[in-house]
Amino acid sequence: MEYNDLEKLWLQYDNKLNRLEELNKKIIFETLSKKPQKKISWLQFRNYLWIVMGPLILIVALHPQFKPDSLHDAKFVTGTVFLLFVVAYSTWFFISLINKLKKIDLTNNTVIESAKRINDYKQIVVSRFKATFITMPVTWIGVLLIGWNGLTFDKNLYLLIIGTFLFAFLWGKKQLQEFKRKMDKLGQDIDELKMYKE
Repeated sequence: MEYNDLEKLWLQYDNKLNRLEELNKKIIFETLSKKPQKKISWLQFRNYLWIVMGPLILIVALHPQFKPDSLHDAKFVTGTVFLLFVVAYSTWFFISLINKLKKIDLTNNTVIESAKRINDYKQIVVSRFKATFITMPVTWIGVLLIGWNGLTFDKNLYLLIIGTFLFAFLWGKKQLQEFKRKMDKLGQDIDELKMYKE
């Protein structure tokens, strides 16, 4: 066998190896990207769920107060306006989160772009927690105003309000820490794709 034939054979073999390596990288990337993609899909599902659940919880909890003569009660109307403000804000917030998640495309974006978008999503949620210092009291005031006529303001109610408020705040803080941990893990999972994508 002459040198030229050997060189051609070697180049063919080298090309096959390169294609095989690219194929292996693609298969590994697709396999490894399934886990982060599932997490992103789950985040989207949760945001859609909260768009529906927020108003639904309020309607179910407060429906006994929704009577035709309630529209003449200034407290009821004011409370309803407060709650509608919170529901509108929350709906806008969850829609903006969904739009952020839709821009994350592990297949077409670079790993750095995807990781940056995940970090942006995380920052929005973290900053949203600060807004609960406004939305939570507004929600509570709205609920109290709507239920004003059906409530007995005594020591037990005050303790219930304070206890529930503290529980909601502490639970929200714990959920935020858990969210940060999960988002950091998601960022690491996406970062691991770098060697197979680029």
